[in-house]
Amino acid sequence: MRRGRRLLVKAAVLVAIVGVTAAATLVISGRDGRTTMELAGQAAEQPAGQVSPPAAGAQPAAADAAQGAPVEGAGTRAAAEGDLRKGAVFVQSNDEVANEVVAFARRADGRLTEVGRYPTGGVGSGSFEDSAQGIVLGTAEGEAAPIQNVDKAELLFVVNAGSGTISVFRVNPDGLELVNQTSTGGKRPVSLTVNNGLLYVLNSGESDRRLILGPTTALENCGHGDLPTVTGFRVTPDGALQPIADSTRTLSGRGRSGCSQVSFTPDGRTLVVTERIASLSGQGAGKGAIATFEVRYDGSLGRKRMHEPSGAGPFGFTFTRDGKLITSEQNGGLGNPGGGHAAAYEINGDRTLKQINGSVANRQTDSCWVVVTDDQRYAFVSSPFDDGIISTYRLAADGSLSLLHPVSSARDGKDSKNDDLPQGATDISLSRDTKFLYQLNSFEGSLYVFAVNGQNGLLSLVERLPVFQLEPFGKGGEAAPFGLAAF
Repeated sequence: MRRGRRLLVKAAVLVAIVGVTAAATLVISGRDGRTTMELAGQAAEQPAGQVSPPAAGAQPAAADAAQGAPVEGAGTRAAAEGDLRKGAVFVQSNDEVANEVVAFARRADGRLTEVGRYPTGGVGSGSFEDSAQGIVLGTAEGEAAPIQNVDKAELLFVVNAGSGTISVFRVNPDGLELVNQTSTGGKRPVSLTVNNGLLYVLNSGESDRRLILGPTTALENCGHGDLPTVTGFRVTPDGALQPIADSTRTLSGRGRSGCSQVSFTPDGRTLVVTERIASLSGQGAGKGAIATFEVRYDGSLGRKRMHEPSGAGPFGFTFTRDGKLITSEQNGGLGNPGGGHAAAYEINGDRTLKQINGSVANRQTDSCWVVVTDDQRYAFVSSPFDDGIISTYRLAADGSLSLLHPVSSARDGKDSKNDDLPQGATDISLSRDTKFLYQLNSFEGSLYVFAVNGQNGLLSLVERLPVFQLEPFGKGGEAAPFGLAAF
């Protein structure tokens, strides 16, 4: 989400980080008798390595989200009707006092039932992070969501942007079990990826937690403090993380980066990272960049290559089954209404990128997140501004893109005034069978559930679920929730 909006907001950030020393496994129950924690003390840097989950018997978390009966949809906080390992949706609060993951069981009709809220043991930033893959579901061998490389939901990996840690949960049929919390060794982790027993995390290095800076200005992420980096870990089948020595690498090395997402290619041999506002030598200022790294057999990274994007502002991305790269492009974000694009690339054996058919416009504003259906026929791209839009692209066998529906959730595929989505359409994720698309609205703290029409690529609203109680965006609200994984 490109930050630049005309708002007058007084923002205050209160951050508390708990330093802990012993590692232990904690089973956290659902809403009835759930375990949470009290956070106190001064903010401090945490050493690399594992930190323990919160102690049992602590006070319930303040400001329980979405209190009362939902005003729309059928979701409740009762016990789940289904097995989380067979169908689920997970989203994180990114709360600056106590970050938590909300788990939903997914029914056969796509509707969701809330199972519980699970403290990560860390804290969020309390402000929106311009990034994708803040949550990853899968196993130590690959990802089931948002990118779909495996068809198992055994572990959930979550970044804690405020405390600089990664929390790993075991996914049980009836809830989540916190396995460990590990320091990333850097500042403000915003995205992560898992493949072949390796995990890499993107540390933005951002030192400013504000979103709004003044009446007409907002903070660009990955532009203040440390340079953004990626750092690697080995992952055991039970979710333990071990840092890989000398694995930390910078990206473009530019002070203005706009770092957005890190992900392995499906074969695990290449690591890809997007920077939406970086400036490479010989290209237009702030056009953005795509970095590719060789992944060595020992888990470290080899040669880095920096690539100019097809258009401008590469943000979220995913892959086709045969490894083609599909990216969204902000192309100026909010400052360029209707300028959103998507682009496709082939990744060559030497990890260079080859554009397939250039940038393809969708006529929406600030295009950021992208997913591809299992049959490889459609790519969906979400854009948070100008009413909030999801667009459908047709995906050809050669990886080329063509715009099919500018407004996927409108009955005619075009009418943005009757599309069941308000401003704030951020992260998107597909169910394991890709029959349902789940969309997080970070501005209002809600989840939208859509059925995917496999015949024409349109979306039809199934339900809307309030998840978090947030201050109104632009009136004190910082749109904190980010990261969504569906299965």
